[in-house]
Amino acid sequence: MSQVINRRTVVRGAAWSIPVVAVAANAPAFAASTDAPVISSISVTCRTTGQGNGNCQGYRLALAFQVQGTYSWSINITAAQIVTDTGVTQSINSPVFPVTISALNPTIPNLWFCSASSPSKMDLRITYTATRTDAQAPPASTISYPSATTFVTFDGIPGC
Repeated sequence: MSQVINRRTVVRGAAWSIPVVAVAANAPAFAASTDAPVISSISVTCRTTGQGNGNCQGYRLALAFQVQGTYSWSINITAAQIVTDTGVTQSINSPVFPVTISALNPTIPNLWFCSASSPSKMDLRITYTATRTDAQAPPASTISYPSATTFVTFDGIPGC
């Protein structure tokens, strides 16, 4: 006598016989990130208190950026405005822009803002653009981001 095999039994057996391959790989959290850097902190080192005569009176500060991934970025400060108790001043001296930053080197350390005066209290607005350049394959591809503005208030800035 022959034994009859149910169709469901055949399908169930076939499903269990198909090999399953699962691959898991670890990737850095920001491996594919192309988010533009954002200012994470602004430190005002000091203010110069020169007596005018064409000398730079203003502020020395450092900009630190939060940089994702392993890319290098060109930062270009497009506008800076110092609002003091006596009015508005603006002028950027060194460094020469653009400045390159990366996750390993995320800070612009010696940025000078020159103004007509340098009170110990000020509001600072900085607008910048960030451009990522990948030089891994010629020609280099460039990704640019629109400008971002940061606003911060400082009080009691010491003299240099």
